[in-house]
Amino acid sequence: MIGLDFLEKVEIFQNLDKEQLTGVQGCCQARQYELGARLFGEGEYASHIHIVKRGQVDLRFDLPGRPTSEKNTISSISEYKVFGWSCLVPPYKYSLSAYCTAKTCEVASIEKASLDALFEKDPGLGYRVLSNMAIVIGKRFKQLEKLASGLPFSLVKINVHMGTCGIAAGAREVMGALMDEMARTDRQDIRAESSGCLGRCSTEPNVTVEIEGADPVVYQKMNPARMRQVFIQHILGGRIQTEFVLE
Repeated sequence: MIGLDFLEKVEIFQNLDKEQLTGVQGCCQARQYELGARLFGEGEYASHIHIVKRGQVDLRFDLPGRPTSEKNTISSISEYKVFGWSCLVPPYKYSLSAYCTAKTCEVASIEKASLDALFEKDPGLGYRVLSNMAIVIGKRFKQLEKLASGLPFSLVKINVHMGTCGIAAGAREVMGALMDEMARTDRQDIRAESSGCLGRCSTEPNVTVEIEGADPVVYQKMNPARMRQVFIQHILGGRIQTEFVLE
């Protein structure tokens, strides 16, 4: 049972009266998770908003084909804090994965449909909750900005070699295709950069892909179509495109 005394302390339910809190209480489901359990995954339909009652939940980006790691943690959510607010914002998909990082985690979950019905019944309640949510999101983004400014590197680095020979062979077009694909994804751990020639002019345009924890992969004779394939299959899917690899 989720008590009113708990909900009173939750950041998005500030300034609600007892009747409104009681309405929220009726939508809450108490859930418990063990250490390492995943509450939801990145890209899944955001069906619930969640509040930590006890323990800690980490929000992480998961790299394809690799086990989850603390290094991938973007934010740690503690007691009375809210996460999963993607259920209130189109396209209603979780942008990160959530993991229990305490021995046990107790979470209050509210289904999106129940919350929508509550807001429709009491627009004043909806206005207050969403106003509070805007403040919370603003604070979280400021925290992420500070975190990002302190990161020495990205976990994924894509280097398009743009020496004179590379440009003549079409490296600019390859970079353009890469930037287009990066604009299509929500991944924040990918960085594109350019550098000079590798010294293998006959294989230009060359592209080097570096993913943390793996050996660099150099692709040869790239063009926009190949760049898009490498981005989708290797960067996002974790599958090296061996037919393009420079030997």
